[in-house]
Amino acid sequence: MNSSKKNPPPPIPSVNQWQSQAPANTMILGEHSVVYGHPAIACALNQFITIDWQCRTDNHIHIHSELATFKTQLNSIETHPKLQFVIKALQAFKPHLKHGLNITIRSDFSSTIGLGSSAAVLAAMLHGLKTITQQDFSTLELFNIGHAIILDIQKRGSGTDLAASLMGGGIFFEPATDNKSSPKITQLTLNIPISLIYVGYKTPTSEVLAQVAKHWQEKPEALKTLYQQMGELTQDAFNALQKMPLRDERGKNLNFYHSIIQYQALMEQLGVSDPTLNRIIGLLIRLPTIHAAKISGSGLGDCVLGLGTIRIKPQHRLNAFQIMQIHITPLGATTQTIESSL
Repeated sequence: MNSSKKNPPPPIPSVNQWQSQAPANTMILGEHSVVYGHPAIACALNQFITIDWQCRTDNHIHIHSELATFKTQLNSIETHPKLQFVIKALQAFKPHLKHGLNITIRSDFSSTIGLGSSAAVLAAMLHGLKTITQQDFSTLELFNIGHAIILDIQKRGSGTDLAASLMGGGIFFEPATDNKSSPKITQLTLNIPISLIYVGYKTPTSEVLAQVAKHWQEKPEALKTLYQQMGELTQDAFNALQKMPLRDERGKNLNFYHSIIQYQALMEQLGVSDPTLNRIIGLLIRLPTIHAAKISGSGLGDCVLGLGTIRIKPQHRLNAFQIMQIHITPLGATTQTIESSL
């Protein structure tokens, strides 16, 4: 007689469907220097990652997204090269998960454009899993879990983009340092339209960092000074916003805009602003409705950030590029119940 017994199916909670959302994000100031302990300013954007969750009656996990479709099991959550942040988040919450899940991930924006899609997915995953497993994590605790995942996957990164997607709105991010074990995240009043122009190509951040390291390998003190200047400009911009918050497009905070312009000059000095980026920035700052413009992200491609609204004629040279007119959203990561019973 075979005495072996199959494990009983996991219990299904009374709440069995949820929907999580987290906003896209962009850095405004602090690129490169934030990795070395200096502050950054970032914001959440009104483009969203949406995750639909449904309990299963078994221990299987089925993931569906534009990047990949993948099946694994709760007792042994396997990895997938295109779903690393999703898988790592599931692994982090594995001790608290009691049942399988169907997970469907949708995006309002393309992952090829620099709107922090990985951080937004991670923020939505963490918030959803916190809700599903009924864990009482604070936003900062969720950030710490997510930042550990970022470091595990990318080996470096401040997590500023994750903080923006978790919290929403504008943030002033002060990373953890040798003297400060936890980051400090301050909400900002920053409510102005943002224009992003995608140049048509991206250089992976790891390659940009490698090029910067090679270019400055014989001038480490000069590079340290450059990062220090970037940090000081970011602090100046924060101070300007504390004195004069930008509540709408009519805000004329000249000190804040001046910090943006100066930071772009330092990005050029760093060596990450190529001719195409420079040309787009030059065209942008000539527009009366754009207050300041700079690289958004690590550079050598991706996007240019313009503070303000682009109003141009069809024949304008900027129309050769992909233009996105977006706004800062106050919404951070959220999870709501879709169905209360089976």
